[in-house]
Amino acid sequence: MEKTIIEIPTELLQAAKITPEEAKTQLAIRLYQTHKLNEEQASALAGDTTAIESLIWNHQAAGHFDLDEFLSWASHDLKTPLNAIIGFTKIVIKGMDGPINEMQKTDLTTAFNGSQRMLTLLTNLVEMAHLNNGDIVLFRKSYNLADLLKDVASQWEIKNPGLSLTPNIMIDMPNASVDETRLSQAVSNLLTYAAIRVTEGALSLSAKDDEQEFKISIQSAGKKARDKSEMDSAMYNFICSALIKLHGGQMDEPQETEDGLLLSFSLPRMV
Repeated sequence: MEKTIIEIPTELLQAAKITPEEAKTQLAIRLYQTHKLNEEQASALAGDTTAIESLIWNHQAAGHFDLDEFLSWASHDLKTPLNAIIGFTKIVIKGMDGPINEMQKTDLTTAFNGSQRMLTLLTNLVEMAHLNNGDIVLFRKSYNLADLLKDVASQWEIKNPGLSLTPNIMIDMPNASVDETRLSQAVSNLLTYAAIRVTEGALSLSAKDDEQEFKISIQSAGKKARDKSEMDSAMYNFICSALIKLHGGQMDEPQETEDGLLLSFSLPRMV
C-alpha cells in the first residue's frame, strides 16, 4: 500500500497541545465521522483500533447522533422522495394521466403545496447543516453589486407576484468582492423573510454605499400576518446571517415595525 506523508509544523501541534499521534487519531476520527473512511480504514489510519471502536461504542451507548453531518451527506436521499411526490402529483393535477374531478384536483393541489412547503423546509435545514459544518466555500470575484441587487429583485418579483417590490439602489461605486450565487441567495431569502411577515402590501429594497462599506436594507409594509412563521424566520435569519458573515459583513437584528419587518446588513467594499 502506498503511503502519503503529511508534514505539520511543530508549532501548530504545540499550539493545539497535541502529539503527532493524537493529531493522526483525530484526523482518522474526523474522516470516519464524515463518512470519508469506513471503520477499518479509519482504524488503520489512527494506528489504534480501540480509538474508532470506542468512538462507535460511545455514540451508540449515549444515543449520540450528529444531525448536521447526517444532513450534509444524506440531503439527496432525503429530497428524492419529496421530488417524486411533487413531480407525479403535478402530472396528475394537469390531467396528463387522465381526467380528474374538481374535488380530486383540490385535494391533490393541497398535497402538492404541502410537499413544496416541506421541500423548502428541508432545503433550508440542509443549508443550515452545511453552514454549521463550515462546508460552504465562497468563490469571489469583483462584481457590480448594484446589478446583482437589481437582478435579484427582478427574479424575486417574478416568482412572487403577490407583493410588489420597489428597488432603490443608490450605489456610487458598485464594485465589490463577492460570491454572486451565495450573496444572491442571501438577498432573495431576506426578501422572502420580510414578505412572510405581511399578507398584503409591498416590499422595498434599498442600497447605498460610502468609501468603506455597502448598506442594504429590506422593508415589508402592509397588513401584518397573524402567523409570524417563527420556524421559517429562524431558518432564514440563520442562513442569511451566516452567508453575509462569510462575506465579511454583518447582519443587523431584525426590527419589527408597525406594518412589517425591517432587515438590514452591511458589506465591506473589498475583502
